Amino acid sequence: MTPARFLETRRPVWDRLEGLVAKGRHGVGRLSEAELYALTRLYPAVAVDAARARMYGLDERTQRRINHLAIAAHGLLYRRKHAEPLKAVGRFLAWDYPRLFRRLWAYVVLATALFAVGALGAYVTVRLHPATAHVLVPRGLDMPGTGGGVSPEDVSERYRQMPQPPMASFVMANNISVAFFAFALGITGGIGTCYVLFLNALMLGAFFAHFDNHHLGYVCWSFVAGHGILEIFAILVSGAAGLRLGLSLAVPGRLVRGAALRVGAREAVLLVLGTIPMFIVAGAIEGFVTPSHVPGAAKIALGVLVWLTALGWLLLAGRERSPGAA
Repeated sequence: MTPARFLETRRPVWDRLEGLVAKGRHGVGRLSEAELYALTRLYPAVAVDAARARMYGLDERTQRRINHLAIAAHGLLYRRKHAEPLKAVGRFLAWDYPRLFRRLWAYVVLATALFAVGALGAYVTVRLHPATAHVLVPRGLDMPGTGGGVSPEDVSERYRQMPQPPMASFVMANNISVAFFAFALGITGGIGTCYVLFLNALMLGAFFAHFDNHHLGYVCWSFVAGHGILEIFAILVSGAAGLRLGLSLAVPGRLVRGAALRVGAREAVLLVLGTIPMFIVAGAIEGFVTPSHVPGAAKIALGVLVWLTALGWLLLAGRERSPGAA
């Protein structure tokens, strides 16, 4: 083939590739499926043309054009994707995190069982021996003077009128700190995590029993349930993360302890990160719904609903489609 014949037959290919590169300069997503196929087919041929152009001794301007085309096409096909933080976070929450939660479900069950034993034990103890409430219930959340003449409406109004309702502020601030310590103390081999979960379970069980002893259990639930159910669930997931971290250190299995700890720490951190949306939702409910005049039954129903929504997300999201799915 003569240089003139080479130019005549290959120039339309270069023109075509040049147009595709120009159209896809801001991303191959701008190309249609047919255009993308043409780009992948033309790029190798033009890369070969760059060598053939030197062999035929074509003029320098034509050689530069072919070289630039080959480089541009290569960059378009193999460029690294720009970081898209929002998409990455969306994929993590919609896909990766629910799958991680399901893989570590046994740790969540273990944390829940430990918390339930502590809360139930404290509840029964305070119901049978009311004086023990002053040992387990934090100061400022007890009910001084509730021995008589105090109605549920009185208690509701007391908490509603305060700039920072002690019950609501305690639950929010305490639960976030508990979640952090439940996770972080996993480094003690899980012992610290168990201590934090059990201690706070004792306080919560005693807290509800103390209000029940004064016939104010419904009032207590109406203030706590709206945001508290989801917050407590987030604490249990954080506790599960601490147990995952601790057991990877205490029981490394077939891995060496350092490698097991690295794997466990990574999964534990990711498990804790997924609780952030739960605390955000619970905080919004606490700020706008908990101190409002919304009926107590509606607040309790809202708390159950947001918890069931979170549970549905964790149990159903991120599943593989069946082979026959569209």
